[in-house]
Amino acid sequence: MPYQYSVIKQDNYLRVEVSGSREGINVAQASLQMWTEVAATCRSKNIDHILAIFHLSGKRSLLNTLDIVDGVKSMVWPELMIAYVDTDPDNKQQNAIAEDSAMSHGINFRTFETEEEGRQWLLAFSPA
Repeated sequence: MPYQYSVIKQDNYLRVEVSGSREGINVAQASLQMWTEVAATCRSKNIDHILAIFHLSGKRSLLNTLDIVDGVKSMVWPELMIAYVDTDPDNKQQNAIAEDSAMSHGINFRTFETEEEGRQWLLAFSPA
């Protein structure tokens, strides 16, 4: 798989850390493969919150972004919340498009500039 990632249960959320490159691969296919496995892990552990930290080089096209959102929408459930942190500030515009597209498809997905911001957002919605 072109992306390497780890999935760790933390408090009331699943922490997913992703590294690798978007260069020379089918970005949508690689992303959907990873998100399928993450969603299955969430369901098996009864977890509704994901903190996803991405350390990827390369760009994702607008078409890739829309294909990923379209593919992910069948995997999600109403309680699922995804806090997405991209460590590459050059991806800020693409991430805003991804957030808007996800939200318009009923996916509770927010982008954050730091891991702490994403974590705080998830914890604000976690049961005490």
